[in-house]
Amino acid sequence: MIYGNDWQRSFYQTNNMNMKIYRASLLSALTCELGEGACWWRERNSWCWVDILGYSIYMRDVNCFQQRFDTGDYVTTLAPVAGRDELVAGIKDGIAFFSPEQGMSSRIAVLEKRSQVRCNDGKCDPAGRLWIGTMQMPPEEGTGNLYCISGKTAPELKLAGVTISNGLVWTGNKMYYNDTHTRTVQQFSYDASTGAITFTRVAIHIPPELGWPDGMAIDGEGMLWIAHWGGYGVYRWNPATGELLGKVEMPAPHVSSCAFGGPGMDEMLITTAREHMTAAQIAEYPLSGSVFHVRLPIKGLPANYFKY
Repeated sequence: MIYGNDWQRSFYQTNNMNMKIYRASLLSALTCELGEGACWWRERNSWCWVDILGYSIYMRDVNCFQQRFDTGDYVTTLAPVAGRDELVAGIKDGIAFFSPEQGMSSRIAVLEKRSQVRCNDGKCDPAGRLWIGTMQMPPEEGTGNLYCISGKTAPELKLAGVTISNGLVWTGNKMYYNDTHTRTVQQFSYDASTGAITFTRVAIHIPPELGWPDGMAIDGEGMLWIAHWGGYGVYRWNPATGELLGKVEMPAPHVSSCAFGGPGMDEMLITTAREHMTAAQIAEYPLSGSVFHVRLPIKGLPANYFKY
C-alpha cells in the first residue's frame, strides 16, 4: 500500500471546508502488525479487535480491563452471535466461534483451502447472515472472493474475482462494499429475505491522496465511516452524493477498521497497522499498530448479529 502525501491531504481538506474534523485519542498502545476487526460486544460491555498477523484477539471492557488471546493462526474479523455468549471469528480458511472462557472452537464452516489465501474482513447483514471475504497473500488482482454464510448452510459465493475484500454495511435495501484495490465503494441492491445482491453503481471514489478504503461502519444518518489505509484517518462520506463530510484524524498512516459502540453508540473504536512500514516510518509514527477511540456527536448503528 502507498502512503498518503501530507501536502496533498492538506490541499484536499482545505478545499473541502465543510469537513468536520474529529481527533481520536489513544485507547491502547500496541504494536499490532495488522490491527483489524473492530467490534463492540454489547453483552460484555467490551471493545474487541484482532491482530491478523499477530494471531491475537483483544478485548477491553468499559473498566479498562484488557485481555489478549493467542489464537495460534490468522484471525481476521469478529461479530457477535445471537443467543450465544460468543463471537464468530474469521480464521485462515473459514469461521469458528470464540469465547474468552473457551477460546477458539473448531471451524464451523470452510471457505477456501488455497494455501496462500486467507479470510479478511466480514460483517453480518440485518437478517443475521455472515458475509466474509478472502484474499491472497500477498494480494494479487482478482484472486479473492466474497462469501455469505446463512446459519448452518454451506457458504455461498457472492462475488468472485475481488482483490482485497473489505468493509461491508447495509441500510434498507442497499449494501455497500469495499474492494480496497479498486479505491471505490460499490453499492448493491440487497434483498433481506433472500440475501440476493445486484451491483447498482459506484457510490464513492477515493482520491489517491486520501489512501485506500479499508474497514467501514455506518451511522444513524446513513453516512459511511471508512478507515483509509494510507490516509491517516477515518473519513465520513455521503454515499448518496459521494461528498466527503468529515474526518477523524489519526497519528498513524495505516488506518484499518472502525466500529461504533459504547453504551450510547456514540463512540468509535479505530484500529491501525504497522504492515509494510519501514523502521524510519515507524519512528515517525510510533503509535502505528495501536488502537484509538473517539466520542462523536453522531450515533452509529449497532452491529448485526450472526444467527447460527
